[in-house]
Amino acid sequence: MAADTPLPGLIEAMAGAVIDAQDRIERRQMAYLSEYFDEDNRPKSVVIRMPSMQPDAKVEDEDLYRAPLLPLVSTNLLRIKDVEISFDADLGHLVEPAAAPAVTASMDARPGWELPREATRPVLQLDTTAASGGRKAGSVRVVMRVEGSEPSDGMARLMAHLAQTQGVFQTFRPES
Repeated sequence: MAADTPLPGLIEAMAGAVIDAQDRIERRQMAYLSEYFDEDNRPKSVVIRMPSMQPDAKVEDEDLYRAPLLPLVSTNLLRIKDVEISFDADLGHLVEPAAAPAVTASMDARPGWELPREATRPVLQLDTTAASGGRKAGSVRVVMRVEGSEPSDGMARLMAHLAQTQGVFQTFRPES
């Protein structure tokens, strides 16, 4: 039994899936970033005890050095580089567009870049249940490549600012 699917709808669904995948990657990266801040949105940091570099320091003196964690770790920002989707389908019939519905909102109420959609061309239907070349009916092959990306300007500024806040905040001198 043929299950005709409009080609534009199929392409829009595949493009929407890719957009949703990139959105999930970005949300995951935001969740990852939030792990480096406490419940009051202060950067989590580590305090390191190091031999003191102060001019009047004795051998046993130590400097307490605070370093925010975020600039110390590698940030693995990913984005979808490209997607390849292949599937088998038989061509269906052409469907003439229905009359465009009347636009209910006035053009003054719409933002300048938004245009009403109008179906002006026939739509090609595809039978996605077709099988060929030894593949199962309706099989789809998806290849998605991701790549590392440079941090955004905001992220780079945040990391630079956090790196500037690190440093010695106290010198510890054991009692003699």
